[in-house]
Amino acid sequence: MTRRAVFRFVWHTMRRAEEVAPVCEVFCAEPGCGERSGAGVEAGAAEEWALRHAGRAGHGEYRRVVTDRARVTREG
Repeated sequence: MTRRAVFRFVWHTMRRAEEVAPVCEVFCAEPGCGERSGAGVEAGAAEEWALRHAGRAGHGEYRRVVTDRARVTREG
């Protein structure tokens, strides 16, 4: 008995899920530091942490990470 499969290709779209706020976090990128702001929904709070850390430690390199949730919907 031979099995057959039928594949149907359908267009999909990925968009940001608006009902969920993005989560922001800032990491100090200076070698050997490892400090970070902690994850939160307020981007301003993460940036304020980086500015305070730069003032205290004199570090100038940071990595910003913004994580959001996405929704995939079928077109048509």
